[in-house]
Amino acid sequence: MCTLSIPVDIFTFNIAINCCRHSNRVDYAFSLLATTFKGGFVPNVVTYTTLIRGLLSQHKFSEARLFFANLTKFREIQPDVITFNTMIDVLCKTGHTDMALWLFRFMEKSDCEPDTVTYNTIINSLCKRGLVDDAFNLHSEMMEKCILPDVQTYSPIIQVLCNFNRWEEVGLLLKQMIDDMKISPDVHTFTILVDAYSKSGKLDDAKHIIQIMNERGVYPNIVTYSTLIHAYCSQGQMDGALAVLNTIKSKKIMPDCYTYSILMNAYCRELKLDIAMDIYRNMASDGLSPTVVTHNILLHGLCQLGKSMEALTFFYKIQGLGHKPDIVTYQTLLGGLCKNHYVDKALSLFRTIECNGLIPESNTYNIIIRGCLWSKKYDGACELVDKMVYSGFSIDAATTSVLRHLLLSKAHDPTLVAIYQKCLIALRYVTCLTSVTVEEAMPAKHKVTPVDINSEAKARDARDADQEIVVLDAKRFDGDAEDHQL
Repeated sequence: MCTLSIPVDIFTFNIAINCCRHSNRVDYAFSLLATTFKGGFVPNVVTYTTLIRGLLSQHKFSEARLFFANLTKFREIQPDVITFNTMIDVLCKTGHTDMALWLFRFMEKSDCEPDTVTYNTIINSLCKRGLVDDAFNLHSEMMEKCILPDVQTYSPIIQVLCNFNRWEEVGLLLKQMIDDMKISPDVHTFTILVDAYSKSGKLDDAKHIIQIMNERGVYPNIVTYSTLIHAYCSQGQMDGALAVLNTIKSKKIMPDCYTYSILMNAYCRELKLDIAMDIYRNMASDGLSPTVVTHNILLHGLCQLGKSMEALTFFYKIQGLGHKPDIVTYQTLLGGLCKNHYVDKALSLFRTIECNGLIPESNTYNIIIRGCLWSKKYDGACELVDKMVYSGFSIDAATTSVLRHLLLSKAHDPTLVAIYQKCLIALRYVTCLTSVTVEEAMPAKHKVTPVDINSEAKARDARDADQEIVVLDAKRFDGDAEDHQL
């Protein structure tokens, strides 16, 4: 445009600078800023706000703070509420709530009044950190300054109160919201309540909330219904869960992968793998593509039933269809193969992990090491221990129990003694959990006595070695999945 003498203005530059910010090239954005000066253009508040957001998005917080301070000091810009809200929002989303609060107070001193959006952003961030009392204080401050809250103000506070089972305060806050402030809860707020009651085992209360939603003309969405299905499944009431699924379909609401995964996981827990597989096939007929979590559920179900070779076949099948496994997929299969005495298959699979762009975790190493120990593949276990220690990991409590059990029965085996020494040294070096020396732990003639490594390891017995991989941990699936949570 410049070469062809096509006119440009500061709005053109702002668009280009914003594009650089979205491309994570804030250096190019500042180059464009220099070009605006050379072209005789005057950057405005949008220009500088975009540049500050670029610095914050790349975690250059000190640079952003200095840049902002200089701009205000030399009166290059007069920040408005949108500028402050933009910066506060980015800081909160990147977990820097303390800096956001500092900017919030700086905003007040700059004679720029915070608005509802400002308060909502910080209240939401405080609630995510569990700082409910601080959020309450900010809410009270907001009311004192006659800044009217809205449904986005109340929803995060209600959620964190539910998380802490502070039901009385939840009731009071809802009363204030509906009766005093005349603010109607939206589907998000109601879903928070359904989720909270479900997790607390108050299934009747959860159903009552959905009834209230329908009466008030706030219609539940797929997240609301999925939460209710999860509650039924958690209590083993599969008929109720299927009834909710039928209700969803009758209302022309399309179930998603998360909904189906909840049902599949519940049936796998009850060892009803055939029904879980039927649901898996129904996903395809509904036009849904299974996720890695979906496949992990089925693999775990197969391994639970002792069908580890079928699980391995299924794994290669889904890989051939272009589905990428994650580290939990491998841990599930390794645990199943080792438990069912297919350790050679497990070792072969273990060697392919890094080829698929994944890095074995501490749990991955411990699973395969336990398998080698129980199968008397001590040389393989010794090699894996070396690699595990080199990767910065150490033996866990379950592996410790297996090793101690074998040493007590076969204390004369030199390879086991070597493994024990390596594990003990690594444990001391990496976690500093024991002060017992190798010499103290290994008396003459390799007569090994149990070492009090820590209270947890001491409490466990050899059966811990058969501990299964939990495919769907709380972070990834248990009603709090990131893509579906409130």
